[in-house]
Amino acid sequence: MYFRHLLVSIIVLLMIQLGYSQPKTLSLKKGQALDLLLLTTNPDAKEKRNEYFAAAVSVAQQYGYTPQYSSGIKEPPTQGNYWPEVLILATWKVHEDRVKFVKDIEAKYPPFHEMRREIWPTFHLTYWNVEQDQEVTFDPEKFYVATAHWEKESKPFKFFAQAWAKEVSNHQGAVVLEMKSGISPFGYHYNPDLFTITEWESREAFEQFHAKNVAMDHKGVLHVNQFVLQ
Repeated sequence: MYFRHLLVSIIVLLMIQLGYSQPKTLSLKKGQALDLLLLTTNPDAKEKRNEYFAAAVSVAQQYGYTPQYSSGIKEPPTQGNYWPEVLILATWKVHEDRVKFVKDIEAKYPPFHEMRREIWPTFHLTYWNVEQDQEVTFDPEKFYVATAHWEKESKPFKFFAQAWAKEVSNHQGAVVLEMKSGISPFGYHYNPDLFTITEWESREAFEQFHAKNVAMDHKGVLHVNQFVLQ
C-alpha cells in the first residue's frame, strides 16, 4: 500500500515538473469538488515532501481525491503580485467528502499542516462545488491563461466581468473554465470571486486581448492574479 501511494506522489511530481505533451481532458461531474492549488516549493524539503505524499495522499485518496491537471508557471505573472511555481487542478468524487476531509485530516495525520508549511512556502487553496457536468481539454498546441479576480463593488464588478468576457470573445479567445463561490480553508486563504482559464490560438492573440484588458475600467475590481500556463 505504501508503495502504491508513493507511486501516486511520484506521478504527481512528474505532472508538476513536466506537464503534458498530449491533450489532457479534465472531466467534471455535478456534485464533485474541484481543487485549485497554487504552490511554491522549498527545494530543501525533498524528504519531507516524499513523506507527506506517502502519508497524506493516501488519506486524501480514501476521500475521493484525484489530481487531474498541472502546469508550471515559468513566466512572471501578467497581472497581480503573486508568482507561484505551479498550478494544480484536482477533483474529489463527492463535494461533501472534500469538506469532511478538511475536518478529519488533523486527526488522521497530525503533522499535516506543519508539513505543508515546511514543504511549500506558499500554499494557496480554493475548492468549488461542481454544479454541472463539463469537460475541459488542454491542448498543448494552444495557449492557456489562468485569471483570478476579486470583487470590490458588486454592480461594477458584474459589469466588468461581462465586459471582460466579451473582450475575450472579441479577440478569438474562449473561457474554458469558470468557477465562482469557492471555499478556502483557514490557513490557505485564496478565494477569488471569479476564477477562469481562457484558451487562445496563440500568444499573440492573448497579448492583443491583454492590452485591451489592462485599459478597462477596474473600479469594481479589488485585485487580480493572472498566469500563463505551460
